Amino acid sequence: MMKIPALTFALLLTAFTAGPLAAASWGITPSAGTLGLGLSLDARVTSGVGIRLFGNTGSYSRDFQKESIAYTGKLHLQNYGVLLDLHPTGSSFRISAGVLSNSDRIDLASKKGGTVTVNGVTYPTALIGSITGQVKFNRTSPYLGIGRGRPPGSRFAVVFDLGVVDQGSPKLSVQPHPTAPALVPPQFYTDLEAERAKTEHDVKNDKYYPVFSIGLSFGF
Repeated sequence: MMKIPALTFALLLTAFTAGPLAAASWGITPSAGTLGLGLSLDARVTSGVGIRLFGNTGSYSRDFQKESIAYTGKLHLQNYGVLLDLHPTGSSFRISAGVLSNSDRIDLASKKGGTVTVNGVTYPTALIGSITGQVKFNRTSPYLGIGRGRPPGSRFAVVFDLGVVDQGSPKLSVQPHPTAPALVPPQFYTDLEAERAKTEHDVKNDKYYPVFSIGLSFGF
């Protein structure tokens, strides 16, 4: 169950009590950005306060090397959440704060080759097979940003958001898939855990995910 931080809850309560939602100016926005392909539903409750519900999805693949292992990585984007938009001047400029339910993850698979080096030790892939892994983040992730929404009274407008998600320190898990488990030396598993721990330590400060998105908002 998603837990909404106290500050975000207070902001959302302000939005709902600032004016009747039935009289709000509503809009729907398809978008694209670093959180994936998205769709949001927004309500301009007053000239200075709005609220948005949104969801994003998508994927992206690339090859890279971490420590001594060459991987094929695939980033899966799947997140949704709620934002409070403050329009301090009553115009399209907005300051946004909220929370995401964050199911984004990175799936990893070691690249094929004759050997693989784990924690400085070279092993034949014919013996140890392949290595897969997964990187996950905090399920509840706060967001803070600025942007441009649909101006009051407009039927459609180009909108954008620029901000950051606090996703927490990445958590890495790895799983070996040996072709002959009985023949794999115990040292391999020790080396694999050592390399996993080093990699997780190297990325522990990658807590903040940059957000940029652009879309076309339709008012109704």
